Amino acid sequence: MIGPKCRGFRQTKALIGFGGSPTFWWMRFLKKGFYHCVVALGDSQNGWVLIDPLAHYTDLILVTDGDLKNFLFAHGYRVVETTISPPSKHQMKIMPYTCVETAKRFVGITDRRIWTPYQLYCYLLKIGKKSLT
Repeated sequence: MIGPKCRGFRQTKALIGFGGSPTFWWMRFLKKGFYHCVVALGDSQNGWVLIDPLAHYTDLILVTDGDLKNFLFAHGYRVVETTISPPSKHQMKIMPYTCVETAKRFVGITDRRIWTPYQLYCYLLKIGKKSLT
């Protein structure tokens, strides 16, 4: 854990993009248009850190110019804006490393019943988050 002398600020908002295309045979069982999810932390003034958890590595992209929301829209992603609220330590459980689990951990969702991008999308809408698409 980074100590209190580290300069900077903690993000309070995140964008979660849902989309992608099936890259593995088993992904055909997922809901069409909800094959993958990505997380972006930041804002339009300071830039975004885009976290793209893939099967063989996690890609981190610093987006310093342009409109990330429109970029994701243009690539077929549905975007939900949400707030980040870290849960208490005892609430996190061991789960398989997936794009969904990565997104859940970044924004503080601990519901173990959420396994697919579509389930995460529906959960976010259910708790009052609005889709920006």
